[in-house]
Amino acid sequence: MRKSSFIATLFVFSTSAFAATPTAGMGKGLYTQTGANSCLYCHGVDGSGGNVKSAAKLNQPSTWKIYKILGGKAAAEKNKADFLAKMKEATIHLIERGAIIHNAAFKKPWFDLSKAGSSYDAQMLGISGAPSKSWLKKFASKGVTPTIASESVYLHVQTLDKEKFFK
Repeated sequence: MRKSSFIATLFVFSTSAFAATPTAGMGKGLYTQTGANSCLYCHGVDGSGGNVKSAAKLNQPSTWKIYKILGGKAAAEKNKADFLAKMKEATIHLIERGAIIHNAAFKKPWFDLSKAGSSYDAQMLGISGAPSKSWLKKFASKGVTPTIASESVYLHVQTLDKEKFFK
């Protein structure tokens, strides 16, 4: 009895750990949720051309606010690993918390919103929008947290990159 309980517990733990690993596939599943206030609705299927014209062109990373904040092409060429790490950290925070919280709470010495010309638009809800919340609720029992979901969306967004910046 104890051995079978241990094996069952190990299986459940392994399944949860596996399901809770950020992947581009998981991110695509979350990104492509339908309805207003979804990633797909605002940004479009390929990362641009969605219903919100002011939404970031996700398939063109060089147009993103964080790209500008970090110093653009010159900074990326100088130290791409550092640039990408900071870009990832700020973008995942934005996706997870939405623009209003991100604008107020993301404080790093290297993060100065004034370099982008303006704050992130409050319409950017990230995964706090209703379609994302519904998706998260469905997968919470598999160990998917908002951070894992946000990391997964970021991985999916990288697959949309027409500029090959993430390659």
